[in-house]
Amino acid sequence: MRVYLIRHGETEWNRESRIQGREDVPLDGEGLEQARAVAAAFRGVRLSAVLTSPLQRAVRTAEEIARTVGARVYAEPDLTERDFGSVSGKVVDIFDPERYADDLEPLDRVAQRALAVIGRRAAELDGDFAAVSHGGTINAVLRALSGGAIGSGRTRLINAGVTVLEIRDGEIVIAGYNLPAAQAVKVPRDAVEFSSGTK
Repeated sequence: MRVYLIRHGETEWNRESRIQGREDVPLDGEGLEQARAVAAAFRGVRLSAVLTSPLQRAVRTAEEIARTVGARVYAEPDLTERDFGSVSGKVVDIFDPERYADDLEPLDRVAQRALAVIGRRAAELDGDFAAVSHGGTINAVLRALSGGAIGSGRTRLINAGVTVLEIRDGEIVIAGYNLPAAQAVKVPRDAVEFSSGTK
């Protein structure tokens, strides 16, 4: 089974390098175009569902994809962005998590909740699915599945970028990450970027 883990399109806060946590910031014009481009790339890809964080920037991205592929959208609160506490809204060029460690949702917790959604839905759904989430959350998942080789602190995710996960005999394998959608939908089924043995 394949899971396409997708970051939402661009927002004004993204352009301003503003930390964007649980605030419900909408897509900007470029973000909407990115969402439509992702949807167009998935045309012809069979998806059993499109899961989404409940924040509107993710929902709008998910709706574009779902409309194009003819799938239903399901809101999943545990796909929401990492809670950045008092750091949310701050403009930063380089984010130093050590400085704010006591005020941030722990990365392990972020990864656990997102991976729990993916695991539960993988058991329920019949076929590949997409999950639209956020940079902090996706980076936490990448960190967990790669043993820290990529993800939080190492990977700057593009807006509307796609991470391709394969679930093989209960193990979650990263087949590709931070890819433009047109490239992500062409990742071979036997591709492996990182395999941590996580089940």
